Amino acid sequence: MDATLESTIRARIETEKSRTEPPADAVAVPLIPTGRYTDPAFHALEKERVFARTWLFVGHESEWDGTGAYRLMTRSGAPIVVVRGADQVLRAFYNSCRHRGAPVTRDDCGTARRLTCQYHSWSYGLDGELLAVPDARSFAELDRDALALVPVRCEVWDGWVFINEDAGAPSLIEFLGPLATQMSEINGPAMRAVGTQVHHLACNWKLMVDAFLEVYHVRTVHPDNAALLYNDQSVTVSMLPNGHSRLSVEKHDMFRDMPLVSEENDNPAVPLLWRQTSTSYGIFPNLVIPMDTGAFTFLCMWPTSDTTTDLELRWYAPAWAGDEVPQEHLDRMELFATVMAQDTANMAPIQASISSPGARPFQIGWHERLIHHFQRAVDLAIGPERLPAGTAVSDALDRFVEPA
Repeated sequence: MDATLESTIRARIETEKSRTEPPADAVAVPLIPTGRYTDPAFHALEKERVFARTWLFVGHESEWDGTGAYRLMTRSGAPIVVVRGADQVLRAFYNSCRHRGAPVTRDDCGTARRLTCQYHSWSYGLDGELLAVPDARSFAELDRDALALVPVRCEVWDGWVFINEDAGAPSLIEFLGPLATQMSEINGPAMRAVGTQVHHLACNWKLMVDAFLEVYHVRTVHPDNAALLYNDQSVTVSMLPNGHSRLSVEKHDMFRDMPLVSEENDNPAVPLLWRQTSTSYGIFPNLVIPMDTGAFTFLCMWPTSDTTTDLELRWYAPAWAGDEVPQEHLDRMELFATVMAQDTANMAPIQASISSPGARPFQIGWHERLIHHFQRAVDLAIGPERLPAGTAVSDALDRFVEPA
């Protein structure tokens, strides 16, 4: 990690631990309207303007193992197939045959030499090119070049795969900004998928994102696990460009230099700061990544309606030999599931509360300001002029966004 950045974070941690009142530069965080979490019109705008126009994480490049390996992505709304070509490049296409719209794959994942529609057997190459049309004699002036699968942008950063339906959006690296450098020390190309867990929640997706952008809840919600490990009074946060964020909270003294992962399964690329703290990165709109020295998770919040969410936990770890996942990684997943159960137990009751006549705007603290930063980024992605009346958040914290 850049020495200047590490020094800055450590200094901020010490400042946070010693303060007894709000910092001198702190301001009252503007209220957050609860209609953002309940209004179907707001949700429709998010689907159109956020999830269809932003870079979304879909996996690690190792999950497409070999030519023709494909995975079907549907959580963002449109069905999109990501496939590895003969040239080993990952490409994405809408899962829609150019004949009459039937899918070119019905399986969630697999390996194929071609992508073939199972309605009339039109088939496409791994690069999306139309290869075969049964009974082509009945199609006058068929322009095969114009009938390739419709592409979706797909880019790989440090082994991590993202897609974006917006052809005019900035590149993935531009979008990530400083995160692209700061997170590279995890050594992404050397990672391997451990497993996936999915929780179906009765809440708006943003409520779950909010929960991962603060540690104010740790002493109350996680008294028997996370609260024993981390000093929530040490938390320091950074509002980064494009709605991204960084949060660091120091481990208690007795755990700060204690290895929590065996040497065999440790990631030697992880810097000292990440070993002595819990540092997590928020990648707008729906991804939070708590860094760790062994197996760690990509927390993805996928809206399934205006009041329901799939929380997808995708686990990765430094690559190991053989097919069998090390037991240590599986144990870590099980332990984390306990923490997640404590977090998710709050979501449905909160959603019910803010959907009631007694709902009022949220008043959050300065130490929770990443929530406001994230919510403001949602507004900017939608376009403030499009927001339903009474749902916008203030721009008052924009001046606290740290430069790239």
